[in-house]
Amino acid sequence: MKRRLRVQLRTERDALSAAQRAVFVDRALKHLLDWEPWQGARTVASYLPHESEFDPTPLMSLAIQQGKRVACPRVVDQSLQFHRWEQGDPTEPTIGGVLQPLGSADRVATQDIDLFITPLLGCGRSGMRLGYGGGFYDRLFERVSGFRLGVGFAVQSVDDWEAEAHDQRLDGFLSDAGLTLFS
Repeated sequence: MKRRLRVQLRTERDALSAAQRAVFVDRALKHLLDWEPWQGARTVASYLPHESEFDPTPLMSLAIQQGKRVACPRVVDQSLQFHRWEQGDPTEPTIGGVLQPLGSADRVATQDIDLFITPLLGCGRSGMRLGYGGGFYDRLFERVSGFRLGVGFAVQSVDDWEAEAHDQRLDGFLSDAGLTLFS
């Protein structure tokens, strides 16, 4: 079920033009400006976009302008570490060609992160996150307390599927259709 859903959602996301994705990202970001968890966050973890993913770099730029510290994930063994990131910092590829900060970038402790901006292929109606199948964010979310915000496009909001024991839920989902919070 998950494999088929991943293929379907990636196909739908890939079908969006670059111009559509840019408009949808701009529309989504407007929902964050007055949101208390965004305003109160001192450290925001995000990610460097890959292929047709929701591009959070405008959000990261805004965070930096507002004096927030921004960190991006780096794959280390089977887990994610977060390293400080600013526009123009050098990166290197990891699994699947995804970009990550260099290991020499300042490390940010996960317990210091207030808000996790999280990539996904799909978000279920109850906050289930469908990722890419590596389990990196599921393992991360088992041990952190920061707000877990999935970001994507409205076409990535889907009915729930049967969760597995290791699956971790999101606290919210941000898309061009708005900001949805899960209890």
